[in-house]
Amino acid sequence: MQENTLMTTPTNSLETVTNIALEERTLAINWADGHLSLFHYIWLRDNCPCPECRHPNGQKLLETISIPSDICPSSIQAIEDGQIKIVWADGHVSHFSPRWLRTHCYSASERAKRAKELPSRKLWTAELMATLPEASYSDISTNDSALQKWLTMIRDYGFALLHDVPTTSGTIKQVVELFGYIRETNYGKIFDVKSTANPINVAYTDLAIGPHTDNPYRNPVPTHQLLHCLSSDAAGGDSILVDSFQVAELLRSQEPNQFKHLSTQPVLFHFHDKNIELMADTPIIGLDSRGELAAVRFNNYTIAPLDFEADLIEPFYEAYCTFGRMLNNPDFQVRFKLKPGDLYIVDNERVLHARTKFFSASNRHLQGCYADRDGLYSRLNVLNSSL
Repeated sequence: MQENTLMTTPTNSLETVTNIALEERTLAINWADGHLSLFHYIWLRDNCPCPECRHPNGQKLLETISIPSDICPSSIQAIEDGQIKIVWADGHVSHFSPRWLRTHCYSASERAKRAKELPSRKLWTAELMATLPEASYSDISTNDSALQKWLTMIRDYGFALLHDVPTTSGTIKQVVELFGYIRETNYGKIFDVKSTANPINVAYTDLAIGPHTDNPYRNPVPTHQLLHCLSSDAAGGDSILVDSFQVAELLRSQEPNQFKHLSTQPVLFHFHDKNIELMADTPIIGLDSRGELAAVRFNNYTIAPLDFEADLIEPFYEAYCTFGRMLNNPDFQVRFKLKPGDLYIVDNERVLHARTKFFSASNRHLQGCYADRDGLYSRLNVLNSSL
């Protein structure tokens, strides 16, 4: 084992190296704050920042599969600018800054620290009615700080309202262009939501619609939906939103077996008309690799007949109905009436939307469209870095 006592002199102890040791498969770095980092040699070689291994645009040029699994350094030293110089057995040289290494340390404690710094969801119930996340179109379309705040609300709460949006047809496209791109579907880039004869979708009726995810029969599901009120003199037609993640977490704590049924048993969603047929097989509650909530896809209008083992049918129905009743409980819902010029956006895999019945003879006209979460998050990341 080669050991070097090194003192780099960055601005704080988190970035000051006091000792480096070459171990059998890892580089051990002691920091001035007492932390110990272990970096595997293959990881260091894979992340070499030299121009031969990484393009100026930041993308990797080095093919990971070209690195020998038993790669190891022949020497290591600190150089005058404070960087750590690694000479590999094949003669290749890599330079790493202490700041970069500490930032990317993958010890359990550093990974836990970074996880705590990530934005956290703000789960909500009907109490949010007192302080709905909202903004003015004139503000977010002319001021990046106002746009940043509105996009942050959408990320954290899963929805936000926007007021004073011009009631010109197609203005919804200009709203989307503030953060991303419209996702076109069989309904078009922009679709009109109003009562029509012979509707292909219950949205185009005057019926009440319960809390639901839009288009769960697609793969992938559109991750954001926007609805913009162009005109409305209708009695009824109130908008209802519910945080399905809040409800799902409550179900997990109160009825863990029912939660398990909904998060492990895929169901089929199906939609068709004379021109299209779409199907997707997915659990109602989607979890990520850590078991955290990733998506809820609940749509009683397009769920197909259950098709799995007989002994699972009744337990699944019990879980499905429990979850559905909770989603329809006013204690978990916010309710408001869209006025002309109002718009709302929802994370379609988290916040379910619904409406009350209205009279079809009245003038109620909404325009809607879909967008994707990655565009919104990208725009927010850029704003967070620049403001």
